[in-house]
Amino acid sequence: MQSLPGSQRGLAERVRLWRDLTIVILGGVGIVWVLAWLVGHVASIVLILLLALLLETLLGPLVDRLSRVWRRPWAVLAVIVGAALVVFAGGGLVVAALVEESVSLVQRLPATVHLVSGLFARWTAWAARFGVHISVAAIESHLLARAGQISSIVLTRGVAVFTHLVGAVTDSVIILFITIYLLLDAERIHVGLFRLIPEPARESALAVEHTLARVVGGYIRAQLLLSVLVGSGFGFGSWLIGLPYPFIIGAVAAFFELIPLLGPVLGALLPLLLAAFGHPLVQVPEVLILLLVVHLLESQILGPRLLRSQVGLHPILSVLALMIGAHLGGLWGAVFAVPTAGIVVAAWIAAVRLWQEKVVLPSQRRRPLP
Repeated sequence: MQSLPGSQRGLAERVRLWRDLTIVILGGVGIVWVLAWLVGHVASIVLILLLALLLETLLGPLVDRLSRVWRRPWAVLAVIVGAALVVFAGGGLVVAALVEESVSLVQRLPATVHLVSGLFARWTAWAARFGVHISVAAIESHLLARAGQISSIVLTRGVAVFTHLVGAVTDSVIILFITIYLLLDAERIHVGLFRLIPEPARESALAVEHTLARVVGGYIRAQLLLSVLVGSGFGFGSWLIGLPYPFIIGAVAAFFELIPLLGPVLGALLPLLLAAFGHPLVQVPEVLILLLVVHLLESQILGPRLLRSQVGLHPILSVLALMIGAHLGGLWGAVFAVPTAGIVVAAWIAAVRLWQEKVVLPSQRRRPLP
């Protein structure tokens, strides 16, 4: 059989290379489309599984360490009981503080409305000079009427609230059960899944799986830690400034910190609003200084150290992922958009590195020495 000339062999290899790349890209797009279609039809089930996997990712390393000393069932039991005690104790303190400050906020609502109406009176007097007339009394009565309707709305929708509460408790029990099962049989599930993969591809799949585990687990733990630190900074700083409801400010800032890029901005709105209605000439500059300090700590010190090595997304990709996630899934879509994009990028990088190590490109082949 006559061999092809060198130029023709190189052309054939390049054709095969581009053919394989096209098949991989089209196959990946098809898999993503099918997964998106399935998620759209079973979103609640997928969310339960994701939350269970999230808990397993958070608690798994601790269970693995304890299982070196104890048997794995006892390690799982100790971790679950310890996590439950921390959640119930910490959650009880948080809920008690939030309820206390929320009751105080509701009690001060009429005075706040009256203060706002006084500010509106000044604004309307200024606007009346230009022929713009606004009824402050009508606005105040409307706000008080809407505030008084809150209790009636809660009573009329009590059945729906109770139904959602029962559903949330049921979902929580299911998530806990799945998490315990994943922690107990993690190794068995891992081995069973890899048996489904053809043996030549197991090494590559294992490398990709290790990369994803590092990215997902590292990002989740780092983001939760960053959220707690930023919320604590906002709450403590608000208490030092003298703003009311510092615990609520910290809790809101901690929650919004879970949303990349826009989270710090959204968390800053509440303290600015409270400062504007309190002593604006004194507290607004103090709040702005607090926001600047927290932002510098979050963006220049804490964020790069905790998150940059975990996700590694370019800011443009982060913005695009955030916009797509918010458009498709609202608030929760924005929360999970950047880590999901980080998972996809990490998997792609791991797969490309493995492919480059095993496939020698025509341009990389050494020519024989003369």
